Amino acid sequence: MAIDITEDWIRSLTGWKPFKEGKTMADNGLVTELKKSAAGDVLQANIREGRLNLRPTVKIAGPSDVRVQCGCPDFRATGGVCAHAVAVLLSSLKPAVTGAAAGRSPLAASPDPAAPPIAPQAWEIHLSPRLETEWPEGKLSLRFAATTGTPAPQDPVLSAWLAARKVPAGVKSHPMRLSGSDLAEFLDLAAGHPRIAIDSRKGSFRLEEDPGPPLRLADSRLEGDRLVLDLTSGQSAGKTLVLWGEGPALLSRDSAARLPAKSANPLWMRQLAELLDKGRIGLPVERFLEDYDAWMDLFEPPQPGWLGTLRLAGAQPEFWVELDGSLDAVEALLRVRYPGLPATPIPPVGDPISGLPRLAPDGHLQARNPTAEEQARRRLLALGFSAGANPARFQMRGREEVLGLIADGLPLLRGSWSVKLSERFGTAVGRVHVVSPEIREVADHGSSLVFELSFQTRGGKHIPSAEIRRILRGGKRSVKLSNGMDLVVRRNAEELVNPLIEELGIGRPDERFQLQGASALLFQNLREILSLSLKISDKHNIDNHRFTKISNDGLNASLRPYQEEGASWLNDRLQRLGGALLADEMGLGKTLQTIASINHFKQSEPEVPAAAMVVAPTSLLGNWIAEIKRFAPSLRVLLFHGQSRDKLRQQAEESDVIVTSYGTLVRDLAFHLGREYRLVVADEASLLRNPDADVSKALFKLKARGRIALTGTPVENRMQDLWSIFRFIAPGYLGNRADFKGRYEAPAAADGQTPRGLLDRLRLRTSPFVLRRTKDQVAKDLPDKVEIDEWLTLSEDQADLYTSLTRAGLQELEQIRDKQGEGACRMHLLTLLLRLRQVCVDPGLLDLKEEHKSNAVKIERLLELLSERAENGQKTLVFSQFSQNLRRIEKRVPEGSQKVFRIDGSTRNRQELVDSFQSYDGPAVFLISLKAGGYGLNLTAADTVIHLDPWWNPAVEAQATDRAHRIGQTRPVTVYRLLTRDTVEERVRRLQERKRAVIQAATGDTSTEAIPQNWTADDIEGLLR
Repeated sequence: MAIDITEDWIRSLTGWKPFKEGKTMADNGLVTELKKSAAGDVLQANIREGRLNLRPTVKIAGPSDVRVQCGCPDFRATGGVCAHAVAVLLSSLKPAVTGAAAGRSPLAASPDPAAPPIAPQAWEIHLSPRLETEWPEGKLSLRFAATTGTPAPQDPVLSAWLAARKVPAGVKSHPMRLSGSDLAEFLDLAAGHPRIAIDSRKGSFRLEEDPGPPLRLADSRLEGDRLVLDLTSGQSAGKTLVLWGEGPALLSRDSAARLPAKSANPLWMRQLAELLDKGRIGLPVERFLEDYDAWMDLFEPPQPGWLGTLRLAGAQPEFWVELDGSLDAVEALLRVRYPGLPATPIPPVGDPISGLPRLAPDGHLQARNPTAEEQARRRLLALGFSAGANPARFQMRGREEVLGLIADGLPLLRGSWSVKLSERFGTAVGRVHVVSPEIREVADHGSSLVFELSFQTRGGKHIPSAEIRRILRGGKRSVKLSNGMDLVVRRNAEELVNPLIEELGIGRPDERFQLQGASALLFQNLREILSLSLKISDKHNIDNHRFTKISNDGLNASLRPYQEEGASWLNDRLQRLGGALLADEMGLGKTLQTIASINHFKQSEPEVPAAAMVVAPTSLLGNWIAEIKRFAPSLRVLLFHGQSRDKLRQQAEESDVIVTSYGTLVRDLAFHLGREYRLVVADEASLLRNPDADVSKALFKLKARGRIALTGTPVENRMQDLWSIFRFIAPGYLGNRADFKGRYEAPAAADGQTPRGLLDRLRLRTSPFVLRRTKDQVAKDLPDKVEIDEWLTLSEDQADLYTSLTRAGLQELEQIRDKQGEGACRMHLLTLLLRLRQVCVDPGLLDLKEEHKSNAVKIERLLELLSERAENGQKTLVFSQFSQNLRRIEKRVPEGSQKVFRIDGSTRNRQELVDSFQSYDGPAVFLISLKAGGYGLNLTAADTVIHLDPWWNPAVEAQATDRAHRIGQTRPVTVYRLLTRDTVEERVRRLQERKRAVIQAATGDTSTEAIPQNWTADDIEGLLR
């Protein structure tokens, strides 16, 4: 997509502060070595800031989809378009001229190869003795003096800055009087310079490159509607508050250092001056919240008193969309309305919304919710709109597209948003007949129902089914009527209802069909999925939110409302259908809901002697035993595992719940086949995704009155995963494997694009058995999760090793292909892929004859992150698939992180380590093997998660992340993925993004496998070239 890059468009991508800072960098010639892709959609450049050398990359994927990678703190914190990205974009607008002719920095010039090199000028900077009186007034007198010493790192940049201000080249001394933006630019460029002095004073003066330490509060408390802040003493003695660019700084006799906050608000600066002068300030809470970010950046965490009790959470906004246009083109204006505030067009990310953050009645601090805003924008894009430079405005072109919006989009939007049509567009909509299917119960035969299918317009006019089929066979959804009006068929008839009737083989010439069991129930779910008209008797009406609540007798737990609903749903589905898949997102308490269901059956049917059996990974057996004893102490629970199982068989007859592992089940299958269980629970049921595995076959053979599958990721690789789970909970319901593959997998994999109706149809087919809730839906009090993909560049030695391994591996591949065939090629490529991924993490993981001495950029960045968080009292989880890597990291973790814990496949005391880490004085770092510790752990003491070598299956990553982001977490969680540019990591990431839609069938989630089993050698080779 060709994007017209203009200054206004760049301005719309970010807030005014990053834009202003980026424009200053671009104007001062700080952007060098600018490179563009052939298509012009990828930009990369060098930017030098003092001693910091950055190489930001900007990828333009669409008018409002700009993806940035930068090593600056702002990008790491927000993941948005930072000032350096702005500088790169603005620099791309400049003509490619060189030298002084550009009127910009000589650093950007392309030197003449024949000309002798020009040595950079070294500078001394002399400040006025009136510094303490001038700077607080926003002015500064100084003098540049040329010197013969070695140029400082800042000198070339300062020379470019002087040249841009028409200072003649070769000048020996140049006085200046700066204010406003000129002063701000000078301070940023000269920070850290080693040769700054104040005239008539001895010694040097330092403009500190890094911000000074945050201020320490002694107390914060509410007194009525005012907030009182008390500083610890001695922090501002002998210092003056001054403005450094867009934020405050403290000026002393021999140095100046920025405070770690950004705000040029004059009132805030006066309040800060009062706080520094008196050590205390009282101000209205509303006034404090207007500058909340600046105040909180200023104070050292954790803040004492009232500030320490605040919990920042994204407010839940409402959305309004205004539509204007005709049947050929429509424009949409998207507005957001936060609680207690007026609706406003969605502003760019980073721009403030007046009135936020605000203190909610429950004491939480409600902030802007960029995640909800982005989801709203994506909703419009999914309906066929395209985005413009303004984040609140969208366009749609084409008659078929607009008719589709009227038929399908408007009902969806009106279901949850406020929708306003202009008079012009409202008139156009009124000239469209939208046809929808209607399903009506016409006969009840006890265990089955007879339905009738018809089609009608919103006005109640019936359209013959033959006419609908004629329209759809023509490849369109609409037709022009003789009266000039348009008739359009809703997508549900085209992609879902008719194909579903055909799939179930229930169509009849009289447009009636007969269903029973789960097949009858799924038609009821059409109401929620499609807002379809469905008339049915109360006798057969099953609604996911209307069923008898379970009994809590004997349950030692207070269930959250959604957990009580989930346990009751399990009970209902087991009684009606005999099986259920509880697919709640990780961290919502599937274990507790299952225990509540087991307890309910025992309490309500005490006369039934059969036990329930829980089958789980070995690492989770102890957790199941502990949770059952804790939440249902009246249940007799038996751990059927270990060397002395033969002695436990008699106890099994007297137990209410038997807990065993998948491996033990396979070995003891003969014993279990001689029993009938009241209920069998398969925990982490994604382990059943291979129906030919021994564990899957064993589960399928068990005799049970009810079956429950638990997994937050029912589809990890391909749709067959879901079929295999259903073979356990509802044998035969989805047909045999060949039928399922031909109906769902083959169409999805044919061209890599999954037909939309196919996904909806599969989700509908499975809906009677599946309950899926996300944290956003049911745990609204859970803190936000911020995810940051941090792209790094391999060190020179790493890159050389990566290139040599790739070249040698591909050369060897040609020899193998000639002699050994496809299978050997695939194994060779998998080995090569593994070695390249190890290089990306740490070349020391390779079994090389000589220890590789190169810097491992990921490890260096990891150690920086761990050190920063340990200093702030934060705890961090680090996930890697390489156990050897964790052991190497363990030896290098900074001392400030104190003791380090590690879990891998050899760890036996998992729960002991977890309990210690969760304690207040526990370690700050937990190193965890992705496979051994990616599930079943509760580690909410951590608020940072780092994925060091991504597993490429987002579902597995998410499951690991949710060890920290789960019920019980009280702080926002930051998730870092450390990735390397121009490597197999980047190519696999892109490929998996393209294939995400294939595995959305069951829940609408996205996930992929590291190397899908159906990939060929050619597929894998494509990742390496």
